[in-house]
Amino acid sequence: MKKLHIVGNWKMSLNKQDSIDLANKIKSISKKEYLNIEVAPTSLYVDHIVKILEESDVNVISQNFDYENLGSYTGGVCLDQLKEIGITKTILGHSERRSKFNESDDQVNKKLETVLNSELDVIFCFDSYEQVPFELIKNNLKNNDNLKLILAYEPTWAIGTGETASIDHIEEIHTKVKNTLTECSLENIPILYGGSVNPSNSREILSSANVDGVLVGGASTKFDQLLGIVNSI
Repeated sequence: MKKLHIVGNWKMSLNKQDSIDLANKIKSISKKEYLNIEVAPTSLYVDHIVKILEESDVNVISQNFDYENLGSYTGGVCLDQLKEIGITKTILGHSERRSKFNESDDQVNKKLETVLNSELDVIFCFDSYEQVPFELIKNNLKNNDNLKLILAYEPTWAIGTGETASIDHIEEIHTKVKNTLTECSLENIPILYGGSVNPSNSREILSSANVDGVLVGGASTKFDQLLGIVNSI
């Protein structure tokens, strides 16, 4: 069976105690051999969640980062700071960062170039084929046989709406991206789907030929739903 990824993006949905309680529940989840499970808490609580899950089969990643390094950047969180607390991967370019925080494609792509040349891995989110910077990836991804980069297709209209793209639509976009990656000799890059994923639709989505995992929002903040997605495989 191919390697699958379940990534839970907690966004800004949980307070400190709720985050700690959820982490204490999910640390009991046993990772299947072909499954990689990760969660992204709000940056304020990342350090606490790292410590809770450090002996578990669930990895902790960051929701975002700023491309500048240590310095006078009020409110920023840089890659070196994430690495310092044990974070080895970050999400980048989530549709909410683009739409609600006005991060442009140029800004997101600059951050992608930064992280591809760092020690951290990255999940790059896109909501259309045109948003994937294939040349930038090809020029900056040094080694295509690891998980330095994962792509995540998340149509904006499906984020937090309860509406999920059809399997045919997901396959169409994923196939088009994978074909172009293959043309660029980047065929080993996984592609996740994100957009109102839940236990009732995750099995069908994860069974799709060109889907390598799911990026889960609201359902990942509820233990029973997250467990249901894990057990749906």
